[in-house]
Amino acid sequence: MSEISAHLSDSDSGNINEPPAILIVDDMPANLGLVVDSLADQGFRVLVALDGEEALERAQFSQPDLILLDVKMPGIDGFETCRRLKMNERTRDISVIFMTSLTGIEDLVEGFAAGGADYVTKPVRIDEMMARISTHLALRAMHKQLVAQNRQLSNEVSVRQQAEAALARARDELEVRVAQRTAELAQANASLRLEIEERRRAETKLLSSEARFRNIVETSPLPFCITSMPHGSLLYMNEPFRKLFGLAARIDTVIRIVDFYVDPATRDRLVRQLRMLGGFRNTEVNFRRPDGSTFWAMLTARVASFDDAPAIYVGLNDVTARKLAEGKLRASEASLANAQRLARLGDWEWDTTAGVIHWSDEMYRILGLAPHLSRPCYRTFLAAVHREDRGMVRLAVRALLDERRPYGLDCRVRGADGVERIVQFQAEAMPGVGVGVGVGVATQPLKLVGTIQDITERKSIEHELLESREQLRELSAYMEAIREEERKRIAMEIHDELGQLLTALKMDVSLLKMRLANDSDAAKKVDDMRELVEKTIWMVRNVASHLRPAALNFGIVSALEWLVEDFGRRKGLSCQLWINGREPLLDDAHATAVFRIVQASLTNVARHAGASRVDVTLTNTETTLDLYVSDDGCGFDPAAARKGYSYGLLGMSERARLIGGSLRIDSSPETGTVVSIHVPLGGGERP
Repeated sequence: MSEISAHLSDSDSGNINEPPAILIVDDMPANLGLVVDSLADQGFRVLVALDGEEALERAQFSQPDLILLDVKMPGIDGFETCRRLKMNERTRDISVIFMTSLTGIEDLVEGFAAGGADYVTKPVRIDEMMARISTHLALRAMHKQLVAQNRQLSNEVSVRQQAEAALARARDELEVRVAQRTAELAQANASLRLEIEERRRAETKLLSSEARFRNIVETSPLPFCITSMPHGSLLYMNEPFRKLFGLAARIDTVIRIVDFYVDPATRDRLVRQLRMLGGFRNTEVNFRRPDGSTFWAMLTARVASFDDAPAIYVGLNDVTARKLAEGKLRASEASLANAQRLARLGDWEWDTTAGVIHWSDEMYRILGLAPHLSRPCYRTFLAAVHREDRGMVRLAVRALLDERRPYGLDCRVRGADGVERIVQFQAEAMPGVGVGVGVGVATQPLKLVGTIQDITERKSIEHELLESREQLRELSAYMEAIREEERKRIAMEIHDELGQLLTALKMDVSLLKMRLANDSDAAKKVDDMRELVEKTIWMVRNVASHLRPAALNFGIVSALEWLVEDFGRRKGLSCQLWINGREPLLDDAHATAVFRIVQASLTNVARHAGASRVDVTLTNTETTLDLYVSDDGCGFDPAAARKGYSYGLLGMSERARLIGGSLRIDSSPETGTVVSIHVPLGGGERP
């Protein structure tokens, strides 16, 4: 940059301190930000025009050192703008570099025919653009220097011609003007000496410029070489080229670049392009080094001259890593496609700014659509959604665009194949960034991404599992009802029939004792029999009470009072019953279920809690029944107990669910346990 500025400053004494000016012509301001910033960072003075007419005016007025000209513009295009610039006396010497995405040969030929000096392709590669700008600015600087020198030489020639005319006139006045003529000759000789010195300085600068450009090529990180034409012998190569091909610094034999091509057909095709078109750009070629290893390079070549002979200037860029990455990417895409096919999972992407939608192959299959017959778009997807589910999908998409929160939903789809499927639709919004230089404010979503998974089989299995679970629950409820009825029946038979028999036996034993009053041994035996009968009666009553407490026939409160009293007496623990509100009105099934849950809770306290006190609290309102069994025992981890398949807790929860209630266990180690039962009531209290 400093050397180019020096050249331009030397060639234009009126603008010594001004940096080189570059005029950028592009109708898309969004495309100028990165280029303008890069040029400004390099110290250039940047001018901008948005169309051809403005470019012509600014070029004639500002006289920039170089013009970056877009080809596609409204009004007059870049080619016509370039022609008009070259037709203008004031702007014809300004170098024009086209910025274009057109890489066809016809477009390149038209650009050069219009007067373009070079071109760069879009998207612009900053390093390449800066290298081309530097080259053309240096050439312009040299051109200005040569023009200035020619102008100076013309002036000196004119002075010499005037001197010669003066000498001619002096010959006629030789006698009177000898002294004046001698002085004029001395002045002419001095002018000639200055001219010779200027020419020597110009040659020195030219040699310095050549050395500078050679240094640029030598220090460039990109491989570069010059080959003879048509044989392709290497005439010059820089160090990156030697390293890329594995060549020694000194080579005694003739090396031809065409010998490094892996594919002879590619080599012959490129040679034909050079002969017919004079060059080619950005062509991928596979090369083989002398050691047998291969690599991929991007080639750009053009025909020029070297030492007054035709030659080919070749620039290379090693793209081996990119080719390997592309191969891995293709393999990864194939693996992803297989994974999506096996998982029945498709992905999609919707660029809301550009309106571009991408569907994976698996998504087409899930929707029953053919990729070559169906255009991926929101309407196509919505048409495949079941008519009853479209409103739900529309609301979800609208909420995603407005709120930008991920969402998921299940819906039905029916594709062109007529098969109805259930799919799981997942989506999220990727925020975009405002367009413009220096703008980073989030605007509307740049794109939406998501997945669609065929869950028809899973839904069918889930439905079957739900039906099976409901059937098992109904069977469990039925078996529990039968079990309770059987307990009730057995308890009644034991209490009524066996109790009556034992009572009669007790009466008979009493009569027998009266008759054997005189026989002490027999009387003692009768007493033992009477005591045994009484124990049997007590055991029968106890068994009957545990099968079906008779107190249940008088309400849940009576049953709980009996249970608490019996538990405290048998276990030796302090067990209290607290009643809040009046006795609830429960049917036999609800009362039995609540009683069994409390009974199981007390059994767990006796077996595992190690408690010294148990409280049973019943709270009754008009709408709910809440019952709490709390202890001061060691406590436990309910989550760990459930993982260990605690069937007692599971049975308690299932009993509560069967009567429309819920069961909750609050406990942790060393803090005791509270079992809460919540039952909604449809009626009121017992009067």
